[in-house]
Amino acid sequence: MRTSPIYSERSGRPVANQNIIYDDFGNSFFQSYNTIIAKLSNAGQTVLDKNYWDYSVTTGKYRNKFLNECIAETRKKINQGLYKLADLNSSNNVVEEDLKATYFDKWKQEEAEKEQQFRNERLAERTRLNGGFNVK
Repeated sequence: MRTSPIYSERSGRPVANQNIIYDDFGNSFFQSYNTIIAKLSNAGQTVLDKNYWDYSVTTGKYRNKFLNECIAETRKKINQGLYKLADLNSSNNVVEEDLKATYFDKWKQEEAEKEQQFRNERLAERTRLNGGFNVK
């Protein structure tokens, strides 16, 4: 995980308490002070915190920069269902969803491969013991 400050367009210097967080799953988050405001998922989905996405003028200014759009576009996309509203600041909401999405299919595939390998080894052993005849 890494954090990068948002830079002021006027001065070119980092803006205090306005950051972009990049996690190990390819997601990026806009954080204002200690609050996650928006998430851009690795799958291309945009999620805004339902309680804080439009919290203040300053938050809105940097949220707009993060999303690369104005508030009217953001509101339109929320109304169209293109953006999801969720509680991004609950203790495990964001991480748990990402873990499930990223690792569940991989885990199921690994389990299936292990089971198939075990069946193949059993068949090879039975074939060896029975002189090449497969007895069921």
